[in-house]
Formats: sequence, C-alpha cells, structure tokens
Amino acid sequence: MNASSDEIVHENIILDDDPSTMIPNPDNENIESQFPGDTISNFYRNSVVLITGGTGFLGKVLIEKLLRVFDVKKIYLLIRHKNNMNANDRLQALLNESIVFNIVASVKFNEKLKSAIDINILGTQKVMEIAKDIQNLKAFLHISTLYSNCNRQHIDEKVYEMEIGYEKIIQISRILNPADLEKVKHCLLDGMPNTYTMTKRCAEIMVFNRAKSMPSGIFRPPIVISTYKEPVRGWTDNVYGPSGVCLWAVKGLIHVIWGDKHRNANMVPVDYCINAMVCAAWDVNRRFKEALDNGPFQVPIYNYLYSDNNLTWGKYMKNVRRGLHQPLEKSLWYYSYIIAKNSYTFKPLSFLFHTVPGYFLDGLAFLAGKPRIYTSAYQKIVRNLHSFSYFGLIHWTFSNSNIQLLHRKLPNHERNILEFDLRTVNWTDYFYNYVPGIKKYYYKEDMTKVIKWRQHYLRLKILHYAVKIIFWVLLVIKGYQLSHRKLFKQIAKHF
Repeated sequence: MNASSDEIVHENIILDDDPSTMIPNPDNENIESQFPGDTISNFYRNSVVLITGGTGFLGKVLIEKLLRVFDVKKIYLLIRHKNNMNANDRLQALLNESIVFNIVASVKFNEKLKSAIDINILGTQKVMEIAKDIQNLKAFLHISTLYSNCNRQHIDEKVYEMEIGYEKIIQISRILNPADLEKVKHCLLDGMPNTYTMTKRCAEIMVFNRAKSMPSGIFRPPIVISTYKEPVRGWTDNVYGPSGVCLWAVKGLIHVIWGDKHRNANMVPVDYCINAMVCAAWDVNRRFKEALDNGPFQVPIYNYLYSDNNLTWGKYMKNVRRGLHQPLEKSLWYYSYIIAKNSYTFKPLSFLFHTVPGYFLDGLAFLAGKPRIYTSAYQKIVRNLHSFSYFGLIHWTFSNSNIQLLHRKLPNHERNILEFDLRTVNWTDYFYNYVPGIKKYYYKEDMTKVIKWRQHYLRLKILHYAVKIIFWVLLVIKGYQLSHRKLFKQIAKHF
C-alpha cells in the first residue's frame, strides 16, 4: 500500500482482492450514532493525522486501519515540494487539530551510529517540534521498542536515564565525522547491544523530558510479525527479525539457530499492535485533559506485551511447521533446525551446516558457470544470527499496567474492532497462515502452483529423512565397531 501522495483522503481500502479473506468493514456512522460521547471513533472523527514512517511495516497497517475503520479527515505521510505548494505552505495547512504517530526509525541493528542518531534521535526531535506547533494537538504518540532498555532484566513502564545524556551524544555526533564516531561507538552504547536500541532509548528520554507540555505518550511494541486477522490473515511486507530466521529455515538455508528454546520470543501480530497504538493515542488525549484539572501531566509509557500466551522460541519454530501446507518455491532443503544454547555448540554446527554447504553450492555453481553467491550469503546470515542471538538468549520481564488499564478503558462496543489483548490470539490458527502469508504477500508467489511445490517439498522431506537414517545407521555401526574392538581387547588381556 505504497502511497504516491503525502495526503490521503478517506476511503475504505483493503490490501487484498480475495473476498474469502476479507474482514468486513464496520459501519462507522452506526457506531458513532449509537454510542456518542468519549469513544475512540469520535476521537478520530474528522481528525487530521500525521504519520512518519507511513511506508514501513507498521505505517502501512496503521494507515489501512485508520481509513477502513475511522472517519478521519486527512492523513499526511510526508512533507515535500509539490506542484505550486512548497513544504512550508503544506506545513501550515497541517497545523490544525491533529494526531501524530512518530513511527519512522532505522531498524537495522548494525546501522552506522551517525545514521542511527540522525534518524532515530534527531528525526524524532524534528517531528516533536512540528507537533508542538500544531494547534489543538490531540495526541503525539512516539513509537519506540520494548527493547529500548534491554540492558535491564526487568523493564517497567518508565524511562531510564543514561550515563551519557542524549544531548551529549547529539553533540558528539556533530563534532566527529562518521568514521571517528564508529571508533568511539563502544563508549556511547552504555551497555546496549547495538545502535538501534541505544538511539531508541535516547529518543524516549528526549520525548519524556521535552514533551510534557503537550498530549504525548511513548508506545513500546515488542517484535512485530504478520497479521492475525486484519485486513487479511498472514499479511506482511518484511522479513526482519524472527520472520527472517523463519524464512531462511523454511527455505532450507539454515539449520542451526543461536538461542534458548525456553526463552520468551515476545512477539505480537501487527494488527493487534496497531489496535493498541490507535487506542493509546486516544488514552494520551484523555490523560492530558485530566491532568489539566488534577495536576501535572506525566508522559505515559505503554509496554505492549502480555506474559500470558507469550510464545517461546521453541514453540515459535515448532509452530512454523503448521504453515508448510503451502511451502515456499525453490526451497533447498526440508525445514529442520537445531536451537543451540551456547557458542560452543552453535559455532561448530554452524560451520558444518552453513559454511560447508555454502562452499559446496558455490563449487557446483562454478562448475555450472553460474555466479558464486552462497558463501557470501551464508556469511551474512551467520552474522545476523549472531546479532539475533542476544534477543534469543536473555529472559526479560516487563510490567504492563498501562496496557492493561487501557484495555479496561476500551468502550465495550469498540472492542471487536480494536482488540489487542494477546490472550485472545489462537497461535495454532495464526501459524496456519504464517508461511502462506510470507509466500503470497512478501514473495508474491503464484498460489495456483501450490501442488507443484508441495511435491517438490515432499521430495526434500524424503531426502532429508533418508540422509538422517543413513547417518544414524553409520553412526551405530561405527559405535558398534569401536565398542566391539574395545571389548575384544579387554578379553585378550585375560589370555
């Protein structure tokens, strides 16, 4: 749903043309006429919404939800020179009653520090300055991450200060060139595993300290994966994080993952995440109005996660199998994996199952006169598995009082269209559409050729188990030979 314009006028848009997978459009007028007053529908009615990061994964689903469910007046995605109206004129047109969702971010774990600061910190600062100039601002919701304080074991719904303030980090980034900034990066990370989490933490602190004069809030989503129900089941447009690991494993590219199968995966379907964001913006506005009468406004923070019904990494990888009734095209091997808990196990197994096959496949490509791509591809995959291991090995606990309170505040008649309680997710049902969603919406594969690729995958499955049987038979034979030889030597000693 890539927008060609930065202004979108309300219309009901669905991201799929298959009627069997549609979610019925609610009747907005009926909802608002039957339940007048302080409802979420009335909050968004005739509102102008500014979204940064509107072409990203969260942004697309948010735009679709707002257009399909709410009677918003306009949605602004970006500001740029267009026709005879420059950016300043367009900005002045925007400065009316508005709701701002600040989603834009660099989500690369290994992003250069200079770029991460420019996008995640300075970008947020600029959007916040725009929000402060908006007349009758309804809500400014900054989208952070549940891992913005991942150097702590337990994370409350509050901001944790850093030893080096975000102002100092911005100042250093302006003094040093990008290359020199990388050299001192380890001194600035403040115990964080990468530039993404560190700069998101800085942005949180900045919003919390500087946005108290306006209705603002900080929303922390965990790992966001494809849709559960809306607008269609299994929709996604990216394969970052666990979706990437799933993709590589389903394709037969990887067979060893560095993590702990008993650790919580902390995942949420993107449609549930968007519902929570939409409700959080409404709640921010309510809290700000209440503070005008009852005391100083405290920027609320929403840790969006429920400990109940939380998947572990082991269950996640196991449940992926439920979607293999529609396998991906041109898979190299059958879906099989080992979750290695430590580097002593991961590294030798990764060499055996990743590095060696990479050289072998490149050797075949060389003989066939084709480009050798597998060795470099596996090197990149292994680097990503190393980065990902941090989030697969550590156990965190989170408080979510504001999220639970928000759900209790939801008007009863709007819960069906804005459900975000993860305890209502049926993961068995969800994963039935997980791989097919990647196949259809990310890869855009021909769904009419499913039978062909099922047959291909069945052959890979037979080959996989044949290799396993041969391996174990040879191992047993070798073990028998060694034990028999040892026994023979022990008997010979007595004669």
